[in-house]
Amino acid sequence: MSTLYSESSQARDSGVNEEIIIETGKTKRKASAVWDHFTKFKGIDNIIRARCNHCARVFSGDGGTTHLKKHLDRTCPNYKPDTSLVGASPRTTFKFDQMKSRRKLAISCIKHKFPFNIGEHEHFEDFLSSLNPNFQLPCRNTIRSDVIDVYREEKVKVQTLLDGLSCKMSLTTDIWTSDHSRVAYCCLTAHFIDDEWELQKKILSFKKIPYPHDGDNLFNFMKENILEWNLDKKIFSVVVDNASSNDSMMRKLREWLLKDSLIPLNGDLLHVRCSAHVLNLIVQDGLSPIRGLIEKIRETVRYLNKSPSATQKFDTALRHCNLEGKRKVTMDDPNRWNSTYLLLETALPLKEAFCRLQRIDGHYQFSPSELEWEVAKIVHDCLKHFYEATHHFSGSKYPTSNVFFPDICTINLKMIEWGNSDHDFVRRMCDPMREKFDKYWDTCCLVLAVAVVFDPQLKMKMVEFFYKKLYGSYADSYIERVRDTLLELFIAYGGSCATQSTIPSSINLETSTSLSEFYMWCNESNASVIPKSELDSYLEEASFQSVEDFSILNWWRTNSLRLPIMAKIARDILVVPATTVASESAFSVGGRVINESRACLHPTAVEALVVADDWIKSTPRNGNGVSSKSSADED
Repeated sequence: MSTLYSESSQARDSGVNEEIIIETGKTKRKASAVWDHFTKFKGIDNIIRARCNHCARVFSGDGGTTHLKKHLDRTCPNYKPDTSLVGASPRTTFKFDQMKSRRKLAISCIKHKFPFNIGEHEHFEDFLSSLNPNFQLPCRNTIRSDVIDVYREEKVKVQTLLDGLSCKMSLTTDIWTSDHSRVAYCCLTAHFIDDEWELQKKILSFKKIPYPHDGDNLFNFMKENILEWNLDKKIFSVVVDNASSNDSMMRKLREWLLKDSLIPLNGDLLHVRCSAHVLNLIVQDGLSPIRGLIEKIRETVRYLNKSPSATQKFDTALRHCNLEGKRKVTMDDPNRWNSTYLLLETALPLKEAFCRLQRIDGHYQFSPSELEWEVAKIVHDCLKHFYEATHHFSGSKYPTSNVFFPDICTINLKMIEWGNSDHDFVRRMCDPMREKFDKYWDTCCLVLAVAVVFDPQLKMKMVEFFYKKLYGSYADSYIERVRDTLLELFIAYGGSCATQSTIPSSINLETSTSLSEFYMWCNESNASVIPKSELDSYLEEASFQSVEDFSILNWWRTNSLRLPIMAKIARDILVVPATTVASESAFSVGGRVINESRACLHPTAVEALVVADDWIKSTPRNGNGVSSKSSADED
């Protein structure tokens, strides 16, 4: 039984003296869904009326409903379109589309890591049925097929984007492994600056790679993907880690690209080593003199977490030493050197508390010796420079290549200093660190030095400053190498330093005898004067004071018309990432791991999930917590 009701005050406002509540019993169902937004009532004059549930305006309730629909669609101030049902008005009409809903489900599986068998989950099916019983949940095979279809659709968009770019790009490659199936995947990512001078990255491939992971297999993987994506004419550099197999792969790749002269400067800037990987290897060597102390700190953390009694005694030790406000030591990840550094960072200020705990707790046997603490303090101060450097160039989501040079040079200078340390263990620690660093420096110093010249705040001054510190009296030859490379790049990109003729185009030397000798003399006198090129103009312009919020890409976008060739080079070299991994995993020495839920999937499905997840960008939720559509969620 349904009841038609009203409020007397609203009735008076509409000119009705009184409303009668009518018990309608089992009335015939209203034909139009518009009645879900109106209340039908009868006044004492026996005229049927309809009141809007949203704004209380009263209309005639007899006859058709067109006027009611128009009110909802055009004039109701309080009506929310998304509250309407089918048929209420054209602007809110909803038409169910099974295929569109399946595509949205596939995107959800990609972005939120839902399993393919989510359609077989009983309560999820009940939930969707409560929203729209017409939607037929697909099986796992269908969802997998839909995911791959979404991947293919997005791939066409990315291919169109890359084909339309006028710039070159840098590639990074890395091998990911699954601890569950022992399957290895090679990931290839393209980094580029788009036509709006925004730094971008796109994962292009995430394919299973056969064993062994040697130079031949890696080269075949690179060649296959470069050709598939039509990138052989667009490569500026390739960033890889320090593995010998990558060295072999890069030699083969360079030879292949040089056959058709597809890379500038004979490939001198092609091979870039991952700075994060190299610094990680260096720091692991630097930690070797204090392995014993680090293990004692780890055992202490395990001991304190074992029982409330041990924790209480450590709190007592902190109170006795007036260290109650200090940060507590937490367990580190042995595979991530930065977490081990932070373990050391938090433990050193608590040195007295460790010693005190050993005095008041007879079961605690892990307190480091005084000598171990002294060594740890010196090593910590050394490694702090690595931590600050990597934190700096990992602080930005995608740092431009000009930020690496000063940090790497600072580390280089510090290692030279450590090699002359008064402490024997520091000198011994430095030897293997230096060996790894030199291999990296020899390969990457040129591209990093050239990149920093394209920072208009620094130009050649930064190169000259550090090279004179590093090389002393030999610095000029290294500085000249950077200048020569800049000139070669400028010429390779279409720049020219050739003298232009000063003879006016309208003068014919054979017929204009009166002025011919004069113009010939002008031409000869100016023959030795070389007009300034863009490169010269840029380098000779005064650098300006560094500002905190300076955007190097905005500067080059603004000056690209004035310096078109230099801007073109800047666009290609500033994108060199100098690291193959994202900042959150930049220090990891372990293999990147595919999670357990995906380890058993077919490699085609794995690639579709990983790559499409990178391509489909979700926009942030709005202020009301409502999620916006993703870039792939188009009607």
